[in-house]
Amino acid sequence: MVASGASILDCGGQSLRTDSGEISIDDEKSRVLPVIHAVSSACPEATISVDTYRADVAGAAIEAGASLVNDPSGLLHDDLIEVVAHTGAQLVVAYSRATPKVRMTRENLVADPVGDGIGFLSERLAVLRGAGIGADSVLVDPGPDLGKSPEQTIEILRRAPEIRDALDAPRFLWAVSKKDFVGAVAHRAPSQRGPGTFGALAAIDFAPGDVVRVHDVAGVADF
Repeated sequence: MVASGASILDCGGQSLRTDSGEISIDDEKSRVLPVIHAVSSACPEATISVDTYRADVAGAAIEAGASLVNDPSGLLHDDLIEVVAHTGAQLVVAYSRATPKVRMTRENLVADPVGDGIGFLSERLAVLRGAGIGADSVLVDPGPDLGKSPEQTIEILRRAPEIRDALDAPRFLWAVSKKDFVGAVAHRAPSQRGPGTFGALAAIDFAPGDVVRVHDVAGVADF
C-alpha cells in the first residue's frame, strides 16, 4: 500500500459490521497491537492510524506506534478525548448517531442529515477545543453510511461544502470506498464496487489537507 501511494495506514481490530457482536477490549487489543507494531516497523515513513472508539485501545495503540485515532463513533466515549489530549495524537471525529455494532433502523434516522450533522459536529469540535485539541489535529468525517440511509449519505456528500463552511473545518476524511451507498446506486456487492467508488470520489469537493480512506490504493492513485 505504501509503495502504491498510501501515506496513512489505518489498522483496526474490530469491524463496525452489525452482523457480528462486539468483542472485548482485550480481544481488540490482541488483534490490533501486533499489527501496529509490525506495520510501524516495516513502514516507518507512514503515519499509523488506529480505527477504534475505545480509549484503552487507542492509548495502547499510540504506545505501539499509532499517531492518529480514527473514531467512527462520533466520540461516544469522553475518555477517548482525554487520551488524545494527553498524547497529542491526531483525531478523526465522525458524524454518527448510530451505536457501534447496532444496526440503525429507518424509523430512527434523522430528518435533516445536513443540519443535524452541522450541529452534531459543531458540538464535538467545541468539546475538543475545550480539551485543548486544536483544529490542526482534527479531521472531520461526514460519516458516509454511519447511521444513515444511502440517500442521506449521498445528500451529505453533495452538500459537504456547506458543512465544511459552517464548521470552518480545514480537513475532511472521505471514507467512501466500497460503502453501502455505492452498492445501492450501482447494485454491486462490496467486491465489485471499485468503479462506483471512483465515481463517488470524482464527485467530492476536495480541499488541501483532505484524506481519502480507500481499499484499492493503486487504483485510486491512478484515478
